Amino acid sequence: MAVELDTAIKFGAGRVRCERGLLEQMGDELKRFGNKMLIVAGPRSWDAVKDRLVPSMEAAGVEWQLEIWTGWCCYEGAEELAAKAHEAGCDEIVGVGGGKITDLAKAVGEVAHLGAINIPTSASTCAPFTCMSVMYTAEGGKLRSWRFDHEIDGVYMDLDVIAACPHRYNAAGVMDAMAKKIEMLNGQPEMHLEDTPIDVYTAFNMAAYVYGVLEKIALPAIEDNRAGEVTKNLTDMAFLNVITTGVIANTTKSFRQSELAHVIYDGVRTHFTHEAAEAIHGEIVAVGLFCQLYFNGLKDKEEELRDFMRKMDLPLTLGELGIEPTEENLDIIEEYIVNSRHYNSDDPADRQRLHEAVREMV
Repeated sequence: MAVELDTAIKFGAGRVRCERGLLEQMGDELKRFGNKMLIVAGPRSWDAVKDRLVPSMEAAGVEWQLEIWTGWCCYEGAEELAAKAHEAGCDEIVGVGGGKITDLAKAVGEVAHLGAINIPTSASTCAPFTCMSVMYTAEGGKLRSWRFDHEIDGVYMDLDVIAACPHRYNAAGVMDAMAKKIEMLNGQPEMHLEDTPIDVYTAFNMAAYVYGVLEKIALPAIEDNRAGEVTKNLTDMAFLNVITTGVIANTTKSFRQSELAHVIYDGVRTHFTHEAAEAIHGEIVAVGLFCQLYFNGLKDKEEELRDFMRKMDLPLTLGELGIEPTEENLDIIEEYIVNSRHYNSDDPADRQRLHEAVREMV
């Protein structure tokens, strides 16, 4: 399924709504895109929305076929579900869940040549919004990022659902969003317009804005999340985690907005699939940020970030992710980074700096 890279920038989704009481309006929203939906959902995510979503679809006369998916976002799954969509005569794919499910919904739409809509049940990642899917093996190893030549049809975040989500997921989303500023620097402490492509520089400044706002509101937003309350802080956090961060990713076509911390995530999924099976995307990325900060020459920022993460109950080390920090395991992660497109230096000093940076995750 090789796809030639499209140079056009796709900024987002055709329709985006982030508000309370949205599930009760989803029947009419889905009706915009067809009469029958293939719904791909995680089991817990479906339980979180079905009592409000189903009556809305019934009232609008929208038919649907539900597929509960517990596996990874993989080509085999996309092909299987696309075939089911065609057999059932579906007009649109609807993803209900977190990052893996919403990425899968987009991939199913791509295989089936149908549009995709996402209903995220957490603010844990920008995946519901981005014009690409991260593809894995059926066992959970990272394969590639599949970039699409079009935007997705819609993203609908019901804030009552986001507030009821376990705070761990939304906290991980905060770190995934804040990671963009740190990662885009990749090897330098600052970015300057004079030597940076304008799309990257624009995305970086958006990332800096997101970082600054989340620094102020994330901790109170997570406290509101713990209490299950929809507040301005929680609303702002959800919008930044998913929508604004998704625009940042789309602005660079998902290049240059994820660097070492996300490469570490890929390496963990590939080489420590079982050890870190319980860790979620943003948690792994967050630990990877200590490596990225050191590599950027910003070691002095690490303790401040650790304190911030600690207040949200996030893991702080590889060991807390389930990966024993042996020299062998650290070398595996280091080699994975070196062999990625995100590291292209032959300078022994850079390699030594990377070697030391990987040890910042212990």
